[in-house]
Amino acid sequence: MPEVFSCVESLVIKDGAVFGFGWIFHEQQEITALRLRLSLTKEKFSSVEHVAATMGKSREDVQEKFVGQARALHSGFVLLGAFPVAAQIDAIVLECSLADGSLVEIPVDNSSVVQFSSSAAGEKNKLMLRQFGVFLKRGVRLIRAGKLSSLVEKAGRYLKGRPRTALRGPGDLVAIFQEDERRDLSIIVDHDLGGGANHYRNRLVDAIIEEGRSAIVMTYHVPTLSHMLILWNKRVHLRYAIPDRQFFLEAVKQLSVSEIVYNTAVSFIKPDEIPQLLIGLKALTGAHLKILAHDYFLVCPSHFLLDYEGKYCHIPEASVCAKCLPKNQQGFATLFVERDIRKWRAIWGSLFAAADEIVAFSNNTAQLLIKAYPQLDRARVSITPHKVEHLTSGPVRVRNTDPLCIGVVGHIGFHKGAAFVQALAREIKDRDTNLKIVVIGSLEARSEPSVVSQTGAYQHDELAGMIERCGANVMLFPSICPETFSYVVQELIDLKLPVASFNFGAPAERLACYPNGLVLASMDPARVLDELISFHRKIYLSP
Repeated sequence: MPEVFSCVESLVIKDGAVFGFGWIFHEQQEITALRLRLSLTKEKFSSVEHVAATMGKSREDVQEKFVGQARALHSGFVLLGAFPVAAQIDAIVLECSLADGSLVEIPVDNSSVVQFSSSAAGEKNKLMLRQFGVFLKRGVRLIRAGKLSSLVEKAGRYLKGRPRTALRGPGDLVAIFQEDERRDLSIIVDHDLGGGANHYRNRLVDAIIEEGRSAIVMTYHVPTLSHMLILWNKRVHLRYAIPDRQFFLEAVKQLSVSEIVYNTAVSFIKPDEIPQLLIGLKALTGAHLKILAHDYFLVCPSHFLLDYEGKYCHIPEASVCAKCLPKNQQGFATLFVERDIRKWRAIWGSLFAAADEIVAFSNNTAQLLIKAYPQLDRARVSITPHKVEHLTSGPVRVRNTDPLCIGVVGHIGFHKGAAFVQALAREIKDRDTNLKIVVIGSLEARSEPSVVSQTGAYQHDELAGMIERCGANVMLFPSICPETFSYVVQELIDLKLPVASFNFGAPAERLACYPNGLVLASMDPARVLDELISFHRKIYLSP
């Protein structure tokens, strides 16, 4: 009988939040959905909470262990969610839905679970040692397979992000700064997940340091479910865990702050408390409060604006949202325990009202903010497109002009269009053509190997050369959500390449004005393939 192979490598539970990772695959079937089921008891009442997992993560170590199992490579999963804080957990089960409609239930072994509270520093240290041990265990197989660089990259990313130690009292923060560094500080609230928002934040911090000032980034370290401060100036670059947000407010009382910047609060536990924190910081310091709309977390806990079915919702009436949000498992939606969209918008609307400056990076983003918050004065939202670091290589020389070869750039997860690329590859195979898809980066989905190839991770300055070498001649930006801005699309435009995207978000706004741009009329794989074939013919084969 075919088996499900799985391992929950780490599951952290702290103050009503849960974070975990591991791997799972079935010998013969695709896994269509994966979620954690928590059986809870609170004041003698029983309830069940579910936390959806993000699947399709690359696990080369699992592939090495299960040689010949095609589904092992993309077997990795990650999950993050929340549940009522005072509830007691009675049982934890991993629910695995298979393509044939059957459900497999896998009890989670207690040896994988670490539970602790904000005050338990010893447990936090034990957790970090355990998680690092998991990476080392994974690394043994990668070393045996001759993939040392992959191990170094994964372990380095984890070690770089963790806090060096914890601050014990509010005065500890003040003591780190020299007297002349305690004035004119900037506070930035931001996630620490990487990507465009962090890239923007790092450039912002660079500018602050260049002015001779200091920056404090309040962020959230997801692997340990801990609030963290990153301190930056010309002298220091340090990471410290802190117990909670109230601790931060107490510490800031002893500093002179001139600027507060909301970058994004995606991945923060209890995100509905962030607006009041920012308003409290402004009242405490009298600082200038700026909101940056890097995503749509300001609009909905499903910050990619994907509904419970995983489709772009276009921000419907609040009554539709009220039915969707309780069922929505997309992104970080489950971190808002109350699941009440009216309450969410009232809370974040108060932040808009308190802000001194609101910045969007495209007209489309501003329009969507106004759609969600009709009371927001459009004149208060300034449009400031991102500045992109231009590639020094100049335009890409496309040597392979025929047949069509579709290029996709980046780390393509679910919201970036992994399932669509997978479906497009099936369409190409079903038509029995010689067309190919090349992912310059990686794809979090098992795809047709005869159609799809992947280059793996790349450095920014390698992009042009990799596109030239892989033979891509039409670029597709397959994101299924309305991006507020896309560095990738802008870079492809700078390289003078033909680029196509779906008809929403900042990329479509930009491509509509680009001579070699195509705004797709459909999201159906067959129709999209027809559009791309016609686009390719127009670019390269028309007289």
